[in-house]
Amino acid sequence: MRISFASSPRPGRENEDFVIASPDVAVVLDGAGIPDGLSTGCVHGVPWFVQQLGTELHRRAVEQQAGLTECLADSIHHVSQMHASTCDLSNPMTPTATVAMVRVRGESLEWLALSDSTIVINGRDGLQAVSDHRVSDVTASQRIDMAAALKGLSETDRRRRLAYAQRDVMNQAEGYWVAAHDPKAAEEALTGSSPLVDVRTVALLTDGAARPVDDFHEMTWTEAMHHLESEGPEGLIDRTRAMENADPNAERWPRRKCHDDATAALLRF
Repeated sequence: MRISFASSPRPGRENEDFVIASPDVAVVLDGAGIPDGLSTGCVHGVPWFVQQLGTELHRRAVEQQAGLTECLADSIHHVSQMHASTCDLSNPMTPTATVAMVRVRGESLEWLALSDSTIVINGRDGLQAVSDHRVSDVTASQRIDMAAALKGLSETDRRRRLAYAQRDVMNQAEGYWVAAHDPKAAEEALTGSSPLVDVRTVALLTDGAARPVDDFHEMTWTEAMHHLESEGPEGLIDRTRAMENADPNAERWPRRKCHDDATAALLRF
């Protein structure tokens, strides 16, 4: 397995994505940013959280024979214990992250996706894209339901109201699931495996790198994989940034943030 990856922070901000890889395991995390001025209850911050969780998850996936769901649950518990005594993990804005990971074990490629980071598997039978977009569905529904309450508020206040509403249904059956402080969220991850002999390439993408397909609808997954394979992860991120810069006011492609952290990893077999 050959791995290449690139990560680009939201301009002017610290990168809240994280990627770590070794010959048989690759992990990509996307930390959930919050509106400016809101406290997370964590003295460390989102970048620290994704770095600790990603590193621990990679270590367990490499060293242990446990399934990926168990590795993720144990990693969430481990990181929670690391800062439970210094941070308020009950704060609704506590750091969270999406997860996309793959592992080669024997003759199989195992994969796990939690929330809206995406895994794209390019195999003998075509492409398979795996992602859980419930968080986007929840946010879109809340914007409609809260339209009257949000009317007249400043953009900052609107973002804060929506952020609290979104966190109210985090890691609940009627909401969406992410890695935070409760290991039970790992049970909601999408998982599977493919015969290694059938796999050509695999992409792990945070939602910021998947925008040309998921948000802008300017590419198909087939086209996005072609760009990844021909131009590398940097090339796909560059194309994403070009699209964002062409629509700085989010008019053509409505979105909460003009730019987002973008991370892409490409695995070749």
